[in-house]
Amino acid sequence: MMPQKYYVSITSGTIGTEPSNTDQLTVQASEEELEILQHKLERGDYVDDITSLRAMIPFKSGDHDKAQEEFSDDLRDLYAYIYRIGTLETRKHIETTKILQKLSNQDYHMKGYNK
Repeated sequence: MMPQKYYVSITSGTIGTEPSNTDQLTVQASEEELEILQHKLERGDYVDDITSLRAMIPFKSGDHDKAQEEFSDDLRDLYAYIYRIGTLETRKHIETTKILQKLSNQDYHMKGYNK
């Protein structure tokens, strides 16, 4: 079966067959790729829930937190996968935002972070 066009919203965790007015990235995916993408979105929701619970602890910093690192890893994995199956426009958008570089480099080496 030929890949179909889908519209992905990372913030809402949805995949649609019709464009909408929300933030979305366009991909061309086979059924198998669509299942993988759906799994990655669901995984992101799960890890987001865990980091949200940790955020309720006022005295615990999010820096170098295992849940936060896992969230960043999953988000980077999701964007990398969308980049791989994305349309040319989607790949250009991801390159322009430099989101993959930002997720890979948390700037802990920069001035202001204690080691």
